Amino acid sequence: MSVSCAQNVSEFTSPEEGFAELSADLVEAAVAHCQLIVVSKFIDKLKQEINGKGVNQQLEVLCGIYYLFLLHKHQGDFLATGYVTPKQASLANDLLRSLYSKVRPNAIALVDSFNYTDHFLGSILGRYDGNVYPKLYEAAWKDPLNETVLPDGYHEYVRPLLKQQILSAKL
Repeated sequence: MSVSCAQNVSEFTSPEEGFAELSADLVEAAVAHCQLIVVSKFIDKLKQEINGKGVNQQLEVLCGIYYLFLLHKHQGDFLATGYVTPKQASLANDLLRSLYSKVRPNAIALVDSFNYTDHFLGSILGRYDGNVYPKLYEAAWKDPLNETVLPDGYHEYVRPLLKQQILSAKL
């Protein structure tokens, strides 16, 4: 991406005009470069000894999830430029799913290690006290969609469709 951006900028009469026209592509290239630096630094750090039983293994899994997620997210770009084949992209997606299953048993502990409050996370399912179902039920009742028995628009849009389907089913 960055090579093609540089080539495209050089095709304009002035660099300023090129930067103005290609600013979206250049921002994408800059973000990709920053992500590359983060992944590189993460891998470098994993080469060092990290204290704590199993910490290194979990960090390796998280690093793998991070870079494979980025590959998955930008898969179209990687495929379009030929840096990744469809077979490699498929294998990377399979590996990503397997890493998700490896991190899943420790997900709550990993999130808790950052010491974020339930309020900050805004998640009913990841509650510190474990009272997921009572809080989920309470939150559902507080949701504006549940203030009425029938949501707005039911009589106007949904009911005529249901009547139409019933009539066509009888024919």
